Amino acid sequence: MIILTGPQRTPDEVGDLAELAGLMECAVTTSDTSIIWAEVSAMYRLDGWEACPLALADVAVAEACGVPIKDLSH
Repeated sequence: MIILTGPQRTPDEVGDLAELAGLMECAVTTSDTSIIWAEVSAMYRLDGWEACPLALADVAVAEACGVPIKDLSH
């Protein structure tokens, strides 16, 4: 499973993240609380993730689990 994280501070950012995840056929970390981290094969993160506490937490968990992380620009 590939997951996507990024800025999630406003409803618009959450909506943009969900829309992009749908287009990319990824799971969104904010809306899918049933993520089994052992099944995650990669994490994509959008520009601005480092300014969002929720995305920082997502990335920290991914790093702790050894999930490969790829930065995406939009």
